[in-house]
Amino acid sequence: MMILFAGRSTAAWVVAFLVALGLFATESARAAEVTKSATDICVLRLEGDIVDGDLARLKNLASANFKGFDGESSSHDTLCLNSPGGSVVEGVKLADFIYKTGIGTVIDKGDECYSICSVMFMMGIAQGPEVNFVNRKLNVAGKLGFHRPYLAIDSDEMINVKALAIAHDAAIESITQLMVLANNQVPWSNSTMMKPDLIQAMLSHVGNDLYYIDTVDKAGRFEIELFGGGESTGLTEAQAYYACENGFHWQVGLIGKDTDYQRLRLQLGTNGAGAGIVKLVSDGPLGRLFAVTSEDEGYSEARCLIGLKNGYVQGCGYNGMYNVSVGQGQCTPENFEERAQSIPRVSLLKPGLSLGQLEGAAVNADDGAAPATCAIFSASGETEQEKCSVRFANSISADGQKASKWEFTWPTGNKTIVQRQGKRLRINGKEASMNFAEGYAMCAVNAESGNRFCFKF
Repeated sequence: MMILFAGRSTAAWVVAFLVALGLFATESARAAEVTKSATDICVLRLEGDIVDGDLARLKNLASANFKGFDGESSSHDTLCLNSPGGSVVEGVKLADFIYKTGIGTVIDKGDECYSICSVMFMMGIAQGPEVNFVNRKLNVAGKLGFHRPYLAIDSDEMINVKALAIAHDAAIESITQLMVLANNQVPWSNSTMMKPDLIQAMLSHVGNDLYYIDTVDKAGRFEIELFGGGESTGLTEAQAYYACENGFHWQVGLIGKDTDYQRLRLQLGTNGAGAGIVKLVSDGPLGRLFAVTSEDEGYSEARCLIGLKNGYVQGCGYNGMYNVSVGQGQCTPENFEERAQSIPRVSLLKPGLSLGQLEGAAVNADDGAAPATCAIFSASGETEQEKCSVRFANSISADGQKASKWEFTWPTGNKTIVQRQGKRLRINGKEASMNFAEGYAMCAVNAESGNRFCFKF
């Protein structure tokens, strides 16, 4: 059965539906502004709703301001994005132009990129005859969110069934074009510009329910470079651990795992095994090299070598649990340079950190502290319990004995320090004995006061 309306042609209803879908722009829609950037982070800037004609505007400015291939790549040709989205058809054209031309994309501090703009951002790339790489950067104080195209209908009028069928076909065609874009190849890789789990997340979020890239985990998994916080130039023990674990987990889409180096080391430290997670293999003029044992190691090998040389982080290793490799797989200090490959600096960060936690701060790893709960049980039975933070360190004493130190910081700033050397235990410099209580990782009884100090994660 067909539903007909007087004064409305099928063509008019088709246009109405395509406008609702964002497939055509209306005359009242304001075009995005494409201008020269006022900052050094990008050459051009696109801001506002995506509408028909924006590609032509971008091409005009790009031809006048982008230098193209500079003898190595087009990495200096960059475009800042600040857009809520808009026309899917025009956005697909823009995204295709970005990828094929070799334009790097940037979301700067305070900027937002949603809907079709997020797909445009993901096409950021540098092109060259021999040097090609993904080139997309997100400021930790910027916003990047994905959702699927949808019908934004603000009328309850019925339409011609033929018009609905045509609009439906147009919508499917746009989704197909998005898939083609998403499956564009990452240079020198078997990966795609948008991984399947990102596409799945995008298509499962509708309207204002956006899938945000808001953690280190998500940025790393989807190969998005972060800036504006979290940058560092060195390589620490904790960073080496995260580089190994992230290098394995992000390949298989394992995000949201509660990976915490300090907590793991503290847990293992209570039985003396914490020192074996990360070992410094070498540290000299040629750089630093750490041997890392993954938490996944058990029935199969899961280890890495992570090194820093001339300011670049490199790694190699193999995880038998997931059958994935970092660099060229298993390696030794002797063949490290041959088998190691460059590692993105985002992988040096604790994966569970939110981008908000990185904002405005240079984070060299996590700061060495882990959240915990501290409690004091007095001799009279009274209990004091507070949230605290804890740092842990292992060392070797002059006589060759293993020494461990736990430094607990209370909300007041006061510290409780527990030290163990061989069989000798001290708490705040006083003799103590090891003690355990249900629900706590470890307790120490002060021999002088009789108070018992306990902590748990």
